[in-house]
Amino acid sequence: MKFFRIIGILLLPMFVSGASLRIEGERAWLEADGTPLPRVLRLFEQRGVEVLIDPALELGRISGEWENTPVDRLIAQLASPHSYLLEWKKMDSPLGAIYQPASIRIFSDGNASAAQPLTAKRKVLDVVDGTNGVKYIRGEIMVGFSEGSTIDDLKALLAKVGGTVIEVIDPPGIYRIKLNDGMSVEDAMAIAEAQEGVDSAEPNLAFPKLGSEPVSLSGTGEGINLSLLPGETAIAVFDSGLDPKYADLPFIRGTYNAIDPSEPMSDPTGHGTLTSMIASGALTPLGAEAATTGVPVLSVRTFDENGYTSSDTIMRALEFAANSDVEIVSMSWGSEVDSQFMEMAMNYAAQNGLTLYASAGNEPTGTPIYPAGYDSVIAVGGLDPTGQQWENSNFGDFVDLYGPAYVWFNDQMYVGTSVATPNKASEDARSK
Repeated sequence: MKFFRIIGILLLPMFVSGASLRIEGERAWLEADGTPLPRVLRLFEQRGVEVLIDPALELGRISGEWENTPVDRLIAQLASPHSYLLEWKKMDSPLGAIYQPASIRIFSDGNASAAQPLTAKRKVLDVVDGTNGVKYIRGEIMVGFSEGSTIDDLKALLAKVGGTVIEVIDPPGIYRIKLNDGMSVEDAMAIAEAQEGVDSAEPNLAFPKLGSEPVSLSGTGEGINLSLLPGETAIAVFDSGLDPKYADLPFIRGTYNAIDPSEPMSDPTGHGTLTSMIASGALTPLGAEAATTGVPVLSVRTFDENGYTSSDTIMRALEFAANSDVEIVSMSWGSEVDSQFMEMAMNYAAQNGLTLYASAGNEPTGTPIYPAGYDSVIAVGGLDPTGQQWENSNFGDFVDLYGPAYVWFNDQMYVGTSVATPNKASEDARSK
């Protein structure tokens, strides 16, 4: 089953400490005034290009102006007198195919393997508070174009906001744009909404996990049925990851790090390990019936160490789940922010065979949180061990089901609708 295809294009001017760069496909514009070469190359990194350099090389400063220059010729001049490798990739986008540089490697003759990444990867999402209190990823917006728009409409928008498209999520055709440092998200949103051809725009939103209490993974995991054999219907658990010591259990189908697919699986908070064990049926919440048949679990890390995820991360996770023969998704997170693009993504996933469960929230406000509040998602509230509605469970017409919200794990009790959600998803999987 095909879901999201993640692709990207580079097309933008950006200014950093005496240097500016714009890339349009196979051609580039660069201005530099005595700028250290690593700083110039970071401009390429900001546009999604992997840059690797041999740390033993002596790198000088760059001065000059290049206009409408082939990218390979520009890189050759920047790397001189050292050797270089430039790799390309072809990107298919709804508005046309784009060729762009994928990686730049600079090294001494015959020693390409000595090149190392120019900049260390970020370990957490760069979350900021907007002027209206909504959290989003710094310097990024998401844009959808109207039917009949062209690549020229995209170029016009990027020129106005000083932006680079770093991902295209298609379907439904959402462009994720990285902004120039001098352009605020709010200003870029206003420009995008007024731009011809743009259908809708919003920040790349950041969403918190439910609850802040870390789950202890230091115990023995007492109470988990480690030998439970899995059935056929699989669940993808979107959470903080999985403790690697559980990865080889028979009911763990696999793992995926949607925060950074190049990094191995981990679980900095323990919450994902807890919800994965509940979804598998190996850990039984209080008041629930113990499972005799397990559920295959695909554990997907969607949260960083600070407990945040983002629109693009969730969409990346949905794509992976849909392409992994998973039928059910359990999501223990929520926000009061109603995102048009997130609703589009959830609707598309549901229309293409995924059954989506999400926590209704741990505050009894009666107000929907999202994604639980979307029509395409099954919202799960919480019950106490006696089968009554848990006093802190959210409620309202948007809540579809209630499930046991208490679970005992490693000599500690954990409570929340994030416990009830994987339990109800697990029941659904075992009933199929």
